[in-house]
Amino acid sequence: MDIQKRDEAFVVKAVNVFDGCTADESVSARASSLADAEAILRALKPLSRIPRRYMEINGLGSLLRIASLPKTPFGELVAHALGDPAPVSRSVLVTPFLTRDEVVWCLQRRDEGLAAARK
Repeated sequence: MDIQKRDEAFVVKAVNVFDGCTADESVSARASSLADAEAILRALKPLSRIPRRYMEINGLGSLLRIASLPKTPFGELVAHALGDPAPVSRSVLVTPFLTRDEVVWCLQRRDEGLAAARK
């Protein structure tokens, strides 16, 4: 997942880095608040972060060995990804393998939860 702060909102982009086929094109969601961005992260269950430079060098087709990545506590991932100011060393968050359909389902479930909370 790549998270970028744009003006007063966050854009979260989830990309399948395992095979890069057309069926697994990226999924993006816009979060208008910090709470919405955190809800997206909670739905997708990130477990680690890696340097953005690694992804740039190795490309989207690189196979990440998730089992060998250090597990980072969720609160630390949120603080790093959504903190203000943005961290100097940009990174991407890694989730357990999810297909594009599973990512879309997680985001829809998050939207349903937010809508119910606002009622």
